[in-house]
Amino acid sequence: MSQGVKLEDAAGAAHGVVGNPVIVQDTGLNTNPERWLHTYHWDPTVQVTITAAGAAGEQALGAAVATGLTRRIREITVRHAGTNNTVLSLLDQSGGNIILSFDVPAQSTRTWSSQDGRTITAGLTPVVQSSDVTGGNTIVSAAGVEA
Repeated sequence: MSQGVKLEDAAGAAHGVVGNPVIVQDTGLNTNPERWLHTYHWDPTVQVTITAAGAAGEQALGAAVATGLTRRIREITVRHAGTNNTVLSLLDQSGGNIILSFDVPAQSTRTWSSQDGRTITAGLTPVVQSSDVTGGNTIVSAAGVEA
């Protein structure tokens, strides 16, 4: 005979019996955010270096996003060795939409991060662009998720 749980209100009046409780175990397969981030982690495996004598320069940030997937760039680290300040921009493709833009002072390192990231859709290649690399270069690394 199975045991149930008797429900009573605040006055003690019985309101029925609930059957055996269902035991549920969370394996983390679908609900563990850290596991999801590790499974779908993306980085271009190499830093990109933008060099152009005084003018703006740009480099692709990894390969194009595969069909059926979306890439979310969640972190960008910039080491700007130039003698002038620069603006670093993230575009969804060369000559495409500017998705993110931030200032980087001369001779400095800056890191941008976002929990949700910036989205690059299937078929597009993310590009980083430095507005001024006079007297040096701009080195960029990035990471995110692709699923």
